[in-house]
Amino acid sequence: MNRLLILPLLTFFSCFVHAIDLQPYRAEYQGKYQGVPVKAKGMRELSRLEDGSYRLTSSASATFMKVKEVTEFNLREGLVVPTAYDYQRKVFGRKKKESVTFDWSAMRASHEGTTSKLAPGTLDKLGYQVQLRMDVAQTLDTDESSQPLLAYTIADEEKRKDYHFVLLGEETLSTPAGELRTVALERYREDKDRRTTVWLALDHQLLLVRLKQEEPDKGFELNLERFEFGSDVEVANN
Repeated sequence: MNRLLILPLLTFFSCFVHAIDLQPYRAEYQGKYQGVPVKAKGMRELSRLEDGSYRLTSSASATFMKVKEVTEFNLREGLVVPTAYDYQRKVFGRKKKESVTFDWSAMRASHEGTTSKLAPGTLDKLGYQVQLRMDVAQTLDTDESSQPLLAYTIADEEKRKDYHFVLLGEETLSTPAGELRTVALERYREDKDRRTTVWLALDHQLLLVRLKQEEPDKGFELNLERFEFGSDVEVANN
């Protein structure tokens, strides 16, 4: 499993972030397209299921579009172990669906009636973001000095893709939820014309605060509006 290529502490960070205990949370976001606010809302909710596993739901909606992504996973020794992933999208009446079921006893993933091999540490396209939060916390809490590269293998139906992230530095952002200290990360791509940057809240379990995707002719930005941690989202029905 190629999860952490390097595990260090950036020397310019002013404080440590200790290991995340995956508290249930609910967060709401507002979307911007090419820097202009649009009537788009996003929501993320992490809940604990009755069997002890977790469910992360991410959704976005606008007049012409609805997207919903769900991952269910277990947590074993600090590692996310996905069991099921589901994606549904409807844009201007056109629908797209995608699902992956993970069978770790057989080391196989099932998708649309076909199967493919699983390697240890493989994640789905939403669950890797939970692992990223935990890895960043571990990285910031490790007394090293070089810049880290965080690497993940993602199951995209029968395909496997590698995602890489580099920590950039600490930044305080003004949000509707208040002034938040964040750590910024950039997804490394060979395609330099496409840039994805995320900001995670240092004082709030490394919750996603901002996501920004930039391309030469378009851009998208997601910004945190409000959030809550607590027992209200602690247990969900299976």
